[in-house]
Amino acid sequence: MIVLEKARFPRRKVCGEFIAASGLALLARLGLGERLAAAAGPEVRTIALWTGEQAYEAPMPALRAAWPYPRALDRATLDALLLDEAARAGAEILQPAVARSLARTREGFVCRATGRRGEDAQIEARAVIAAHGSWEPGLLSTQPPRLAPRAEDVFGFQAHFAGAMLPPGRIVLAPFASGYAGLVERAGGRSTLACCIRRDALAALRSSSPGAAAGEAILRALLEENRLLRRALESCTRESEWLGVGPLRPGRRPPVQGGLFVLGNAAAEAHPVVGEGIALALQSAALLAPPLVRALREGYSPLAARAVAFNYAWRLRRLASVRVWTSARFAALAMHGSAARQAQALLSKAPALLTLAARLSGKLGGGAIGA
Repeated sequence: MIVLEKARFPRRKVCGEFIAASGLALLARLGLGERLAAAAGPEVRTIALWTGEQAYEAPMPALRAAWPYPRALDRATLDALLLDEAARAGAEILQPAVARSLARTREGFVCRATGRRGEDAQIEARAVIAAHGSWEPGLLSTQPPRLAPRAEDVFGFQAHFAGAMLPPGRIVLAPFASGYAGLVERAGGRSTLACCIRRDALAALRSSSPGAAAGEAILRALLEENRLLRRALESCTRESEWLGVGPLRPGRRPPVQGGLFVLGNAAAEAHPVVGEGIALALQSAALLAPPLVRALREGYSPLAARAVAFNYAWRLRRLASVRVWTSARFAALAMHGSAARQAQALLSKAPALLTLAARLSGKLGGGAIGA
C-alpha cells in the first residue's frame, strides 16, 4: 500500500477540529485511544447557541460506547497520528508528493507523481482511493472543476486562540448575518474558532473593513453582533494566522468514479454547522476498507471490484444522506436572519431542540460500520 500526500506534515488545515463520538470510537479501534486521550480537549457534553445576549443550552446526546462524547483535536495532530499509524501498518508514505496523472490499465491503474525534490515516480496499483477533499480543483477525475463564482458560495475560515473564556465542556454555535461560527476547546486551554460565510456577505464585510484580512473582518463583525462571544474572546490571544478555504459546496457526490473509490468530503460532505465532517470521513473509510481489503486478498477480479463498489456506494448513501440533508437545512437556518430569529423563539421555550438537532445530525453514530 502506498499513501501519496501532497503536504509536508505537520501542517494546519481549515477545520472545526470537532470529532463526534462515532469518529473517536473508530480512531480508538485503530489503536489510537491513549494518544487521543492525551492530545484531545475535554469531553463536549453541552451544545450552546449564542445569539447576542442570549444563550440556549442543551445536553449533547451520549453515544453508547467507550467514547460517549465528542472532543476537539487540532488537525495537525490528528493527521500526523493517522499517517503514523498507516506507516506502522506497513504503508509506504510518499510525502510531499503530487499526483500528476492517473490512467487505467488492464491490471488496474498507473499513477505518475512528482516528489519533493522534483523526481518523478510511477506507481502501479490494483485499486486507488481518492481522499483529496471536495473543494480544491486538480488533475484527477474525482477532483472538482473550476466553477464560476456564485454569490451563495460558502467560504470557511479558522484560527486558534489561547485563553478564551469558554464554559467547560461546551461547543458554541454563533450565527450571524449570512454565516455562522463555532467555538470549541481543545487541549491545554486552547480553542478553535471556525466560521462559514457566503461570498457576497464576505465581500461586503471586506469593503467595510479596508485593509483587514478576511478572517479579521469576519471576527470584527462577529464580536460586534454577539456580546457573549465578545466576552469569551476579549482577553484571549490569537495563536495562529487565519486560514481560509473555498468555495465549499457540501453535498453527496459519486463515491465510485471511473473505478476509483472516493472517501471523505470528496464523496459526502455535510455543512460544517453540524460538526460531522471528520467523523463522516472516518466512517466512509470504515465502510470501504474491510470489503476492499478482503477482495484484494482473495483475488481482485473485475467482478469483485464491482461488488465492492456497489456495496460501498449503497452503504455510504445510507450513512450520509440524512446527515447531508439535515446539515443543509441547519446551515440555511443559521445563515438566514428571519429563520434564525424564529429558531431562537422556539429554543427559548424548548432548548432541548438542540439535543434533537444533534441526534438528527448523526451524533449517535451512523449505523453498523465494518465488515
